[in-house]
Amino acid sequence: MVRAIWNGAVIAESDETVVIEGNHYFPAASVDATLLRPSSTTTVCPWKGRASYHSLVVDGKENKDAAWFYPQTTSAAAAVEGRVAFWHGVKVEDDGGPEQRRSFFDRFRRQDTAEPLAAHAHAGPPPVVDLGADDFFESLDGHATIVDLWAPWCGPCKTMHPIFEHMAHHHAGEHLHFAKVNVDESPGIASGLRVMSIPTLILFDQHGNEVDRIVGLADERTLLRLVDRASKLTAAGSA
Repeated sequence: MVRAIWNGAVIAESDETVVIEGNHYFPAASVDATLLRPSSTTTVCPWKGRASYHSLVVDGKENKDAAWFYPQTTSAAAAVEGRVAFWHGVKVEDDGGPEQRRSFFDRFRRQDTAEPLAAHAHAGPPPVVDLGADDFFESLDGHATIVDLWAPWCGPCKTMHPIFEHMAHHHAGEHLHFAKVNVDESPGIASGLRVMSIPTLILFDQHGNEVDRIVGLADERTLLRLVDRASKLTAAGSA
């Protein structure tokens, strides 16, 4: 069982929390709504969406904006839509509970692709180059390029990296390059490409023109479709 406790009161209690980046998201029905007060505060997460806040009031004491939730999420974060998480001194106690408690990314692990990460491991460095503001645009000329725009704090980005590198090992070559851009280090690139959410994959043709993009966590099948389109681009360009 997981409990959220503040000022001696149990704010929420559930065995069905979803965990993202260390935060437990409680089902709305498990939260004591009598202790919540609506707040006008909102914030935006690049990959989850816009969050709304509640303050907590227990025995006359207020903890401002101590609870947040996403009324509507992006498709990548659908598992936490409407759920409530806490901070600002709210203690979350986890007794270890049943194994049914879910980590957010469990929903992306399908039975038919549940092979260990070692299956995607390769000797030597992967053929994925890291690009920044100094070399990004000139690196796009002369070949198709699939670019992964990501950030170190982005959970879905980290989940996708082994798949992206696996694809690069099998499909990178003279006519198709794979690259990554850390948007925290190169915000100008993200702004110039109008990247509003990460991870974002963009396919560029051999002239540096955007051909396609995928927003959100992409599985291997989706990446293969992007690689196939890139291959057709290079074949047409060499004809």
